[in-house]
Amino acid sequence: MRKILLSLMVILVCCCNQTIAEDTDYLQCLVIGQEADPSKARNLLRDALNAWHRGQRSEAVELYERAVIADHSVLRHEDHGLAMALLDKYRAVDSPQTVAALCRRGFFENILIGNLEESMKFYEKAAETAKNPDESQLAADEAKRLREQLNYIREWQQSVIRENRILRERDRQQYIQTTAREELQNQATEISDEVEELQERIAFLQKQEKEVMEDMYSSMRNAARYRRRYYYPGAYSYGAPDPTADLMPEGSSGSDSSIKMGQGTNPYAGQPVDGPSGDVALNRFYIYRNRARREEDQLAQIRAEIVGLQRRIAERQKAARELREKASSSPVR
Repeated sequence: MRKILLSLMVILVCCCNQTIAEDTDYLQCLVIGQEADPSKARNLLRDALNAWHRGQRSEAVELYERAVIADHSVLRHEDHGLAMALLDKYRAVDSPQTVAALCRRGFFENILIGNLEESMKFYEKAAETAKNPDESQLAADEAKRLREQLNYIREWQQSVIRENRILRERDRQQYIQTTAREELQNQATEISDEVEELQERIAFLQKQEKEVMEDMYSSMRNAARYRRRYYYPGAYSYGAPDPTADLMPEGSSGSDSSIKMGQGTNPYAGQPVDGPSGDVALNRFYIYRNRARREEDQLAQIRAEIVGLQRRIAERQKAARELREKASSSPVR
């Protein structure tokens, strides 16, 4: 009987030691590459891939899981679908909900696909489920670490979003300013072209002004000459040839409102060559006087247009200077 009791005690001690060892194994799922044995991990990965290609799915997934736990360096190698198969193992509806399984689920959600939200949730569930305070604390610490990491990632993402928003707004403002500056420069260029056209028009009018002024002075001299011939006939020696004896000068027949006409036959050309008669001189006086008046009016119109164009040029040049100054300033509003 005593021997039987001793045998039972030995068995209980062995079971307790096995349970403690298993509890310790549960904690190994919390940290990636717990064993930190790259050589062992590579051998397990090789065996897992061989089993996977032979169609031994369960064995391959088990070997791949052990390889990942041995060292995280195997994650850099092509897994041919083993990673998702391992995750599906723990995502299955009938998967165990022990502390170890929950920790492994959180562990693989994190390292295989980076699903921090799900990983954190399962670590928190493992912390609530664990009866061992050490296990609960380790799971809670891992959940806290993942939460801090997730918060950091979210803050970093928000900072990136803010920075991108600032950069986009800066680019938009620069585009608006550049477009506005180009528009102002285009307007200044258009004004410069307009000023050149106005200056060309002024040059043409100034040439006309000179010609009309010469014609006006000529008409005024002729009108004065024939007026003196009419009122002071003795002041001229008779017998001198009349320079316009054959043709009438350009202009009307003497009426201020008559239409300007070209040169025509002088009806008084048959008069004696000793000088025009009083009526002829008087008629020609009125013709040249009216012509001089019309030329004076034409000259006034030309000069008024020149003044208006010069004023317009000054206004447009001022506007062009303001546009260029506004375009060169920063920022353009």
